[in-house]
Amino acid sequence: MELKIKHVVFIEPYDGGSHRAFRTGWIERSRHKFKSLTLPARFWKWRMRGAAVWFADMLNDQVQEPVDLIFTTGFLNVADLRGMLKPPLNSVPILLYMHENQMTYPLSPDEEFDFHFGFTNIISCLASDRVVFNSDFHRELFLDNLSTYLGKMPEGVPKQVPARLRANSEVLGVGLERHPLSEDHFPQYRGGLCDPDIGPSWPRGERPLLVWNHRWEFDKRPEMFSNAVNRLLDRGLDFEVALLGESKSHEETFQPLADRLGSKCVAFGFLPRREQYDQLLNRADIVVSCANQEYFGISVAEAIQAGCYPVLPREQVYPSLYGTRCKGRHFYDSEDQLVELLADLITGSSCGHVCSLDRDVDPFCWDRLVVSYDALVEQVADQQPFCKGK
Repeated sequence: MELKIKHVVFIEPYDGGSHRAFRTGWIERSRHKFKSLTLPARFWKWRMRGAAVWFADMLNDQVQEPVDLIFTTGFLNVADLRGMLKPPLNSVPILLYMHENQMTYPLSPDEEFDFHFGFTNIISCLASDRVVFNSDFHRELFLDNLSTYLGKMPEGVPKQVPARLRANSEVLGVGLERHPLSEDHFPQYRGGLCDPDIGPSWPRGERPLLVWNHRWEFDKRPEMFSNAVNRLLDRGLDFEVALLGESKSHEETFQPLADRLGSKCVAFGFLPRREQYDQLLNRADIVVSCANQEYFGISVAEAIQAGCYPVLPREQVYPSLYGTRCKGRHFYDSEDQLVELLADLITGSSCGHVCSLDRDVDPFCWDRLVVSYDALVEQVADQQPFCKGK
């Protein structure tokens, strides 16, 4: 069957971090032709309020080549964009990808709840030809909260919104910047004492290496990780830590911990080269998340694909992704449980087991996943193709 080439305009109002990595990772591998329209990753509230006007003007005034599909993400008000596009651009199919949503996203300590932003996500979903969530957990969380959220309206409440969005949405995970595993890759023993004749030693290096590879911000709860590591150090346990991720002027978050660890803090902050990051993941033993919100978890998935043993909060997306295929102890419900699980892993007193999670995560590698994204574009774009000047 002939593969069709589509012309896609990718609109990203918040082009940084995981949003930018998603955009560039897909475009680099796609068979389709993309034109990217972006704004820097700052002022997210203003992006949700005003980015649609900016991008509508750009599309109306500057885009001359054919357009088969507009692809955008949750920081854009799709209804505003569609309403401001001039004919026939206003009939081009729009595919909305939901990395996160503002209806269930936790508030930072200095923020007050604003109904507007969650409702923008809702009307954007309703105005799109197709909506894609990055996990089943995220989609169900969003749909389950719609009735309560819309119930805050005093009157004029939209009808059957959960059913309408369920019928018009699907799930497709986020691509990983990792080389796919070889076809003969065998699941390894991890998470405890190992049979030397079957699997590699635990840990991979001289002592266990724990990795934190998330943003150093409130929703990732870095203070919980810091507390846990300090409690492990108080017990005299011997291990190393890599404190990775975007710090964005939050270096003080982990600086006291890094000072206490000394030479056992093998990395601190954002690594400038991707190969440095991959090499560190490839020799690490345990990846830890303390997230207070996670709808997919790219950094955890990358570490798992690299062979790290995940230790994760139960209330987030992780059990739905990793809870059915592995017999290991991966989830915790409190800081005390986190400390005890890490202590067991560091001392090697946990029962060793075969962990196939690296193979389970491998299909998310961009080189494998791009086929699904390209097929989705072709499917949605074939509804109403458009070419300026026709």
